Amino acid sequence: MLKYKKIIIASLLLLISILILDYFIRISLWWYAGIILATAGLLAYGSIDFRSGFYCKVLYKGKMDNKTIALTFDDGPDKSITPAVLDVLKAQNIRAAFFCVGHKAEENPDLIKKIDEEGHIIGSHSYSHHFFFDLFSSGKMFAELQKTDDILGKILNKKTKLFRPPYGITNPPLSGALKKMNYYIIGWGLRSKDTVIKNEELLYQRLTGRVKPGDIILFHDTKNHTVAVLDKFIKFAKGKGYHFECPDKFLGIEAYE
Repeated sequence: MLKYKKIIIASLLLLISILILDYFIRISLWWYAGIILATAGLLAYGSIDFRSGFYCKVLYKGKMDNKTIALTFDDGPDKSITPAVLDVLKAQNIRAAFFCVGHKAEENPDLIKKIDEEGHIIGSHSYSHHFFFDLFSSGKMFAELQKTDDILGKILNKKTKLFRPPYGITNPPLSGALKKMNYYIIGWGLRSKDTVIKNEELLYQRLTGRVKPGDIILFHDTKNHTVAVLDKFIKFAKGKGYHFECPDKFLGIEAYE
């Protein structure tokens, strides 16, 4: 598995080698440009695809030797959608993970308590979920993580150990902030894309056509159409012999300190 530091060191060593060689024979500038572009491309890939493990270890799948899957929900809690999602999960007797945005948790403490009381687990999803979160400094990211921890801790009387990066992107500033936190970083194996696919049938077809054993499935408890598709998908998966586990048990980790 490629790592951020290894890529940087290898690129620097390659550039130094080219510089030394350039002292004896003329080297085209394209060699320098090629190394820089290749390095930038690898780092961009590492930021976008958390499975690369470039910047930090991300847990994104469970055991694949049985038909077990796990459900997760991002960006809530939402006053209308989250209760509806909870009703579906309760009716289907499924425990899930909710990665909550700090300021929404602050505004809806009763919903956070309800999620917890109904047996689900709660993780951090930053305080602001700002569009430019990935461009924040490491210090600003840490402040967001700590603030969300404080909010959730005050409501739940326990400290979450789960974190999901906004937009699923990791980078060096976030890696630096995460080193100060005792988190398991949770990704996903199947992204529903319910934030962009508005048509319920298309969303359902995507999920049923792609689900496989070991998947951690990403939904959002902020979209109306997600609720109906969620119920329909759960019934489909159960009919195909899939079993649902809460992500902490699924991954063999502790959700709280």
